[in-house]
Amino acid sequence: MPSHTDLVARIGEAGALPANRPIDHARRITTGGTIGAFFGTLVALFWLVGRVSIAKTAVVLIPSLVLLAAFVVVWKVIKEERSAESVPVVARTLATSESPYSRYIKTGSNKGLLVPVVVQPVDGSDPFRSVILLRQTGSYQVREPAVGTLLMLQQVERGMGELANIAQVTPEQEALRERLARHPRQLSNRAPALPMRRGSLERKPASAALEWWLSVAAGAGLVILFA
Repeated sequence: MPSHTDLVARIGEAGALPANRPIDHARRITTGGTIGAFFGTLVALFWLVGRVSIAKTAVVLIPSLVLLAAFVVVWKVIKEERSAESVPVVARTLATSESPYSRYIKTGSNKGLLVPVVVQPVDGSDPFRSVILLRQTGSYQVREPAVGTLLMLQQVERGMGELANIAQVTPEQEALRERLARHPRQLSNRAPALPMRRGSLERKPASAALEWWLSVAAGAGLVILFA
């Protein structure tokens, strides 16, 4: 194992690609629009209550329902397009000088511990370093895995560092895991880091933030004008 260093920060320096695929734009716009429509509906209902009939008040809900349907479609129905199929990999946890406290994400929906790993794809392509998130379940914080722990995961997209759980472990993964357990030096800990793609709702760079807030404003404005 190499000497301890701030691996999570170093791997993060590989950069993050902006979420600029068509599905990312669709998700950002429909989510922002749905949230804006929700608040716009509250304002409209507060303003209309006692002034118009119940039927007229119900009409205000139409834009919100349309945007909600679009939200469901882009998040649940339309599948993400990948540049290629995912690749089964074996990942090995690495030592880092960063404390678990500094690597623990405590806010948002994805709470958990960031752990640096070095990864070997089963297809023989070049190894790389990445960071995985061990997600917290319930109120129990994730415990730090032992350095050198072998994990069977999948590379979500070729050329990118994002990793995910794999539904079915392949025989090739099992064979690679056994080989790396017997001969750990066959996988160098100094492999290069690969970039990761930002989440659809991340408001970075500025263009993504602008698209988000314009969608929120448009959703709210649509409901108010519809009223």
